[in-house]
Amino acid sequence: MKTTPSRHRRILGETAWVFFGQGMSAIATLVGLRLITELVSPDVYGTVALALGVVLLAHGLAVGPLMQAVLRYYPDVAVGGGEHDLRRAALTALRRPLFIALAALVMVATGWSVVEPEHAWLALLSATLFLAEAARSVEITFLNAARRQRAMALLVIADAWLRPVGAVVMVWVWGAHGAAVMAGYLVGAAVALLAYWAAVRSTRRASSDTAGAALVAIDLPRRLRTYARPLTALPLIGWVSGQADRYLVGGLAGLAAAGVYAALYGLASKPFLMLASSIELALRQPYYARVSAADHRGAHRVFAVWLASVLVLALATCSIFVVFHAEIASVLLAAEYRSHSALMGWIAAGYVLLAAAQVFERVCYAYHDTAGVLGVQAAGALLSIAIAAPLVWRYGIEGAAWAVPAYFGAQLLLTLARAAYVWQRARPQDPALARPHIAGVARP
Repeated sequence: MKTTPSRHRRILGETAWVFFGQGMSAIATLVGLRLITELVSPDVYGTVALALGVVLLAHGLAVGPLMQAVLRYYPDVAVGGGEHDLRRAALTALRRPLFIALAALVMVATGWSVVEPEHAWLALLSATLFLAEAARSVEITFLNAARRQRAMALLVIADAWLRPVGAVVMVWVWGAHGAAVMAGYLVGAAVALLAYWAAVRSTRRASSDTAGAALVAIDLPRRLRTYARPLTALPLIGWVSGQADRYLVGGLAGLAAAGVYAALYGLASKPFLMLASSIELALRQPYYARVSAADHRGAHRVFAVWLASVLVLALATCSIFVVFHAEIASVLLAAEYRSHSALMGWIAAGYVLLAAAQVFERVCYAYHDTAGVLGVQAAGALLSIAIAAPLVWRYGIEGAAWAVPAYFGAQLLLTLARAAYVWQRARPQDPALARPHIAGVARP
């Protein structure tokens, strides 16, 4: 059994790799954003941003809920050497949602191509990128669940750099239109995945021959689906909260305005998403493991470190955007995209609140309160539309930015209330909730 100092050293090492991976991918994102906005016009960038939003929605609906189930069940099944069985169960459970999502994307792409034939290639490539996103999510989820943060960081870095490089190359070769940008993203994602699979092929073949057989008789696909079922609507809800405003801007103010807003929003939100994601990737599995082991004091310590880290880093980042928004825009965005740079401060403030809400949300995931997560996020999504729509209609992209801290602040209050309820409910029956029973898996 590992001593406490040894566990702390492991967490610190994992955290270092996570931040390295996220930092390098952040640099890639910023460099890519500057290069792409120099090469394509705001209306082209706006079209690509809207197409990527649809891909993100389809990916979230088909893959996201099951990956959350994998992350939560991994500490329980790994005890019996069942990672291979869990991977097989996850792939089995993914078949149907992947097929349905891909079919829906193809239908949307076909309809878009009929209405706007000039975007036919962009529509087709968007549907294909969905498959690459799904494969990438499976690999990153299992690497993070196993706390193999170095391998995960290298995959994240390769993907983050190869996508904008591919987009720039394809724009030079094919022309400054949306299909070229999407083709570059697809090529970059595919190359990163193929390189990773080539690197791990021999290791995976060896491990598959020796994988623990304790879980063979267990209906893991059904158990994963049971956990994930309440989360099925979350990607749509999250998409509404995080993406709907740019569609409102596009519909009410035009594609060029949507392109400017998408660039500002992406630049302001990306650091917060990466900071929150980095800390979550480092601390989520240790937190889940302590909840599974009924180590409630240890779980609370990890949670406290998690929340404090997110708040300190997010507030510091927000202050940078508030003070230096013009300088940031002048360095990282082309001249056509720099108008309204002050709005990045409003967006940044909203993402401070969202980052805190996501930490409290993990309490619900840890104690299998996925229905509570669904309720909170559904209420947040409804509030985001109710707040953003009239402001966008009245004030355009300024109103969209002003709405961000309002609806994410409301979501934080709802999430905090739900987490307090889950803690209170779990207190008298911690052992039962902390370690969900999985038939056939021995408890250590």
